[in-house]
Amino acid sequence: MNVTTIPQHVRWGPNDERPAGISIIGENGVESTFMRWNDLQSELEHKLMPQLFVKPEGFRFQARDHQNKSDWLVQIIDGRGEWFCDVWLGGNPDNGWAFDGFVHVGDPAEAPHVWQSYQRYSDGTYRRLPSRVASLDQFRDRNMK
Repeated sequence: MNVTTIPQHVRWGPNDERPAGISIIGENGVESTFMRWNDLQSELEHKLMPQLFVKPEGFRFQARDHQNKSDWLVQIIDGRGEWFCDVWLGGNPDNGWAFDGFVHVGDPAEAPHVWQSYQRYSDGTYRRLPSRVASLDQFRDRNMK
């Protein structure tokens, strides 16, 4: 049996006064399910993190509070527990925060903000869209020189 994976869009729950996690939106534009943060964090670390870095060891995803808003931000933290970059689930900071349903990774203080972008698929995988860098290791190494 050949199972076809379907492209999906995601939206960060706290943006809609929901708990940390994502609304998963199907091709028809209707939410199909809500994935809570614990499950999403595991999925991101197992299926997205290896695509972000050549050497992903020590990095992890973390939800963080921001300006009295619980779990407002998602960030990638390095092995020392320090911020590496932000992750935007559904909103595009390079397009006035307009909803596009993709996962964007980058730096909120640097324009353009987005380093890499991905689309989630129905099998829980992530496929990279056109991006500024091939890996976040390359971006980090280039900017540390």
